Amino acid sequence: MKTIILLSIALLASLPASASVESEKQELALIQAHLDKLDYLIARAEREADYRALRQFEYGALKSDIRQIQAGIDDYLHPDRAVPRPVTPLGGDYVQRAMP
Repeated sequence: MKTIILLSIALLASLPASASVESEKQELALIQAHLDKLDYLIARAEREADYRALRQFEYGALKSDIRQIQAGIDDYLHPDRAVPRPVTPLGGDYVQRAMP
């Protein structure tokens, strides 16, 4: 199990730390791809778990947290379209009358 956690940290730490605005979405997409790869490692560790041991790792909680992180990144990368506000009619009189 420590292997999964260490590998996760290593994968995330190996990501380029570019602060460029243009590449932010690419970096977040790369994080998404790494998180997707963790699914395989988690499933493999879960298959190898000894369910007779007194202490058990909560794989469900780990998977839930990863899904929540992925959803947050996805929401940022693909925001919902903004809802248009209602149009308020203009009421100003823009004709200026000449003074006699």
